[in-house]
Amino acid sequence: MPENNVVQTPAPPYPEYSDKVLDQPADYGVLKQLEGTWVNYNPDKTNLGWGLHTTCMPSPGTNSETIFGIFHFLCENYTEELTFSLVDGGVRNRGGTNEQFAGAVKYNQSIKRASDEVSIHEEDGMYLWMNPMYNHAATEESVISDNGFPGISIGAGANGPNYVPPYSIARSGTIPHGSAIMITGGFQADIPGKPEYPTGTDCWTQPFTNSWPTTPTPQDQTVPAAVAANPVPLAGSPLAISPSMGATALLSVQEGMPPAPLNLDEPAPAWAFDKSLPATQPDSNLTYFQRIVADPNYPYSVRPDLRLRDVIKDQRIKKYTLIQLSSKHNGGPQGGILNTPFVSTFANVTEMNLNLWIQTVIDNDGCEVLQLQYEQVLFFEFMFGSNGQVTRWPHIQVNTLRKKSTGRSHLNY
Repeated sequence: MPENNVVQTPAPPYPEYSDKVLDQPADYGVLKQLEGTWVNYNPDKTNLGWGLHTTCMPSPGTNSETIFGIFHFLCENYTEELTFSLVDGGVRNRGGTNEQFAGAVKYNQSIKRASDEVSIHEEDGMYLWMNPMYNHAATEESVISDNGFPGISIGAGANGPNYVPPYSIARSGTIPHGSAIMITGGFQADIPGKPEYPTGTDCWTQPFTNSWPTTPTPQDQTVPAAVAANPVPLAGSPLAISPSMGATALLSVQEGMPPAPLNLDEPAPAWAFDKSLPATQPDSNLTYFQRIVADPNYPYSVRPDLRLRDVIKDQRIKKYTLIQLSSKHNGGPQGGILNTPFVSTFANVTEMNLNLWIQTVIDNDGCEVLQLQYEQVLFFEFMFGSNGQVTRWPHIQVNTLRKKSTGRSHLNY
């Protein structure tokens, strides 16, 4: 089914349920495009072609009661294999009058550090397409077999009430650190062109919550206009530095010039490599975040999604589908994260947000190829700041992947 024909949000009245539904193939919606194994496409073996994560963790010797505020920062390039497998048949959820036949897509994620190929992350889970809905009214058979009479009559429920799913897509996952996730949200399909990203000092906003990429105005009239379905305004920031870590926008300090926000498209400033800074300015923001700015992966160590921006900078992208999921929503049903006692005590994972782009790229040979980019932002909570509140530490992952064996089709212009 073409993306622009995918049902965005199911609208009552729903199709009437019959046993024939059990024999129908599952509907996976926009998730069908994910089927297959995706890996890093990096023929030149440059860092730009690898995935990247930033992680803040409690420093050895610290504890939340007496020694807090000292953190360990890790920023690493990684390679990834991400496999999606379709689950045969719709997964039936019975709700009486309402029935849902979810399309389930299993995934397995395996990540290795690029420098030495040591495994650093494994994850299994499922994506669910939750739009397929049916109306199941009471029948003579159900009334008799379920002892429904006289409380219910034949035909009850034929006119609803009908349940409208608040979200089109869900993702569940199990992480061996000791966390289980459930995130939900929506999608936008057939967005023409490429995702938009900020540049320079615009990468900083107050309080570090830059809005997620917007839907551009179609420039090519041959590309279907974007069709949005319950898009999710994600709460996470794309920056590896959160406001609760005690920072204001890091400044570029030049002699004789007023302080200005750090330009993330210029080389790291001199203060990032000033080894005397911890002694001369032990309590300054510059000292506290020096290691993040001085990291070899700068500026991606500060704002990882700029790597996604730079990967597609010279690519010709015809269109893309954007999936946005979150564990927290501004009202309505929520997702959630469960953690083991150790994780809850020392680095409690409290929130997760996901941007996932499925892009149609036109390569130099004129062939179309699917490309997947994602940005995943989690928040750990541990230690207290000077204001007495728990500090939220971002853990961010970004990567660009292509299928191992892609069906390439030549375009006729």
